[in-house]
Amino acid sequence: MKKQFHRKDVAAIMDKAARSYTELKYNLHMEELHNLHQNAYDYVNDTSPHNWSRVHCLKRRYSVMTTNVAECINSSLKFTRQLPMLTLADFIRNMIQRWFMIFIELHSPCVIN
Repeated sequence: MKKQFHRKDVAAIMDKAARSYTELKYNLHMEELHNLHQNAYDYVNDTSPHNWSRVHCLKRRYSVMTTNVAECINSSLKFTRQLPMLTLADFIRNMIQRWFMIFIELHSPCVIN
């Protein structure tokens, strides 16, 4: 965007829109872009937001909600903290194995039997 329209402010607003987690914030940034630079707004609307916007992404992205692994695991363990230590450790191991199995199934070019 910066190279296309030679304006840093347009690129900054576009970056905020692309990284928005909610539809409301995305729409606010797009409205701001529309008010600031009509041609940039038209250019962005010609491409599908599914390709560049977090909020419109159809795939599950593992790093979208948080980049902090501890926060992610803590939120997943909210209701299991009262378990005994060994049971909790087993639950965590099973949960992480399930996550990676889903990841492998989604991204593997081969069929796993």
